[in-house]
Amino acid sequence: MRRPALVSCAALASLALTALPSTAAAQNLQPWTFRVEAGAGTTLRDFDHSEVNTDTTTLVGTARLAVNLFSSPLAFQLGGSFGRFFRGSAGDSVGLISLSAGLRLEPKLGSVGRLWIDANGGAALPGSVTSPGFDAGLGFEFQVTPGISFGPYGRFGYIWDGRAAVPAIGAADQGSLSLSQASPDISYWHAGLTLALRGVADAPPRPPPPTDRDHDGVNDPDDLCADQPMGDHPDAARRGCPAADTDGDGVFDPDDQCVNEAAGEHPDSARIGCPTPDTDHDGVLDPQDLCVNEAAGEHANPERLGCPDGDGDHDGVLDHGDQCPAEPIGLQPDPARAGCPAPDRDHDSVPDLTDHCPDRPGAPSADPLRNGCPGLVLVDGGQIRINRPVFFAPNRDAVLATSFPVLTAVADALSATPSIRHISVEGHTDDVGEEAANLGLSQRRAASVVTWLTGHGIAAGRLASLGFGETRPVSPGATAAIRAQNRRVEFRIVSDAQEPAITPVSTPATPSSPTP
Repeated sequence: MRRPALVSCAALASLALTALPSTAAAQNLQPWTFRVEAGAGTTLRDFDHSEVNTDTTTLVGTARLAVNLFSSPLAFQLGGSFGRFFRGSAGDSVGLISLSAGLRLEPKLGSVGRLWIDANGGAALPGSVTSPGFDAGLGFEFQVTPGISFGPYGRFGYIWDGRAAVPAIGAADQGSLSLSQASPDISYWHAGLTLALRGVADAPPRPPPPTDRDHDGVNDPDDLCADQPMGDHPDAARRGCPAADTDGDGVFDPDDQCVNEAAGEHPDSARIGCPTPDTDHDGVLDPQDLCVNEAAGEHANPERLGCPDGDGDHDGVLDHGDQCPAEPIGLQPDPARAGCPAPDRDHDSVPDLTDHCPDRPGAPSADPLRNGCPGLVLVDGGQIRINRPVFFAPNRDAVLATSFPVLTAVADALSATPSIRHISVEGHTDDVGEEAANLGLSQRRAASVVTWLTGHGIAAGRLASLGFGETRPVSPGATAAIRAQNRRVEFRIVSDAQEPAITPVSTPATPSSPTP
């Protein structure tokens, strides 16, 4: 045999043995295998003693029956081969029959197939000579079904001299093929395809291995949270599950006194898992909040944590910025002192600085020489007081011309004092006639005054009309003088917090009522 062929066979054998350890555990072996091989090759001229080994073609077909040993990839096999040697130059041939037994190693490589190597020995009959023979093969069988596989193979064979009478094939003088009587050893190789039919073993089904999808050490059948690892804090009540933390604050529910409320950045030291409360939601936590139920708001008291700044005089200037916290700022604030009214000795809402009559109460006027001096009207605290009554037509709401001067004075005072933003014009009657009719008359008369003022330059948004009828008399009694006092129109200054809406005037029937 040539050296390259021996090296190749040795290398393939080493590869098969190397694959065995990694595949033996994955075997799905059948108890028996029947296979057939068909191939072609040539003789090998390793020895120059046989004419058979000279320019000779080989055709070989083999049938083998193998039985696996010890539930392993190792099998014992019996085989029979039928072949023929053809010498190309002469066209002569000699038949070959062999019977052999041997061992086969066939590790399975996953689901692809099997790599195999075998070695066999037995009797060979080249022609009519019985001689000892040996063959070894290497191949791969691709699995088609669990019972059928096929693939390529390569095989080397050797037949020793039988030392018996050797028949001649044809006459020697005709150049016929013969087995040399001196040394008829034959070495040959052939390659081709092999087809294997395997018996399917009825192996008992193996129970599936236990699974643990979440890799927490608890097998899935026993794991109530098979897809969620139980972690470092398992739930004692639910095997394989982590302890719940509903509010996600890191305190697990069994220990959390506020399961649905996260402890947040300021946990309550007295209640595990709870936030420190802030009852009034002003950002100052209750333990530090001096006004737990009152939000500090936009203007917090700097001296009382969590409390709003106060406004003791209700003038809209907070106490900590009010230089006169007990005195309202009034209609004319002092620009030099926050929260303080401008100095006004006669309290007529005209500051001393611009009051032409600082010691005599008067009314604002656009005329600097009359500003703050006595006249038909007087701004006194929360009212514009008129020194003459407003007269109306008897039992009607029409303003008489005799009242135009006093209404003009009211309009001048309002124009000169824009800080008076809202005036409630209020009508009153005496007790003569029906109460409902008096109420309607007072409402209409108040509305008429508002109409007159808006017609003389006063913005409608600064005015509202209300009627009270006979419900608010100045003085009780039924004399003509008392009733005249009770029939009146008043001009009340309304703060922003008490801003009235313009009151629509109803028009009930109007019984008799004296004038004004």
